[in-house]
Formats: sequence, C-alpha cells, structure tokens
Amino acid sequence: MAKGAEFKKYLSNKLLDPKFAAEYIVSAIEENDSDFLNQALGDVVKAHGIADLAEETGIARQAIYAMTSKKGNPTLQNINKILNAIGLEITIKAKKSAS
Repeated sequence: MAKGAEFKKYLSNKLLDPKFAAEYIVSAIEENDSDFLNQALGDVVKAHGIADLAEETGIARQAIYAMTSKKGNPTLQNINKILNAIGLEITIKAKKSAS
C-alpha cells in the first residue's frame, strides 16, 4: 500500500474518535483557511460514512459532497447537523485577553 493511502487510512481511523475529530476541525478553523476547513470537514464526514450521515441528517449525499469540496460553503445549520450526527458540537467562548 502506498504511503499516501496508508496515511489516509490512518487518518480516517483516527477521525472516528470524537476528541481527535474535534481537534482536527478546530485546527482548521484556527488556520482561518476555508480550503483546509472544507478538507477537514470532508475528511471527518468520509470517515463516518457520507451515506450514513446523509440519512441521519436529512441532507442529500450530493449536498454533503458539495459542501465539503474546495468550493463548498456549508451553512451553519448544515455543519451543526453533521457535527451533531457524529457526536460533536459547536462551542463559542470569549477570547483570552492579552493582559
């Protein structure tokens, strides 16, 4: 098996762990790079099975593929549905002050 394929399999297995998946997505958010965020969401979604998530969330499979593509622009509502289905939630907190 090629190294790239081995890494993808490794990453997919790791992303089944909610804590790891949450850290992966948060890292993408902190990078403030929409391509990376879409990639991270796509990786997490694929690890959990797009067909299963489509059924559980009521979002069409094709829509999930589209929203996690490089040109994807998922709504907060859809992101929330997907994260909820895989055992994650969005939390907002105040920034740490510099003082």
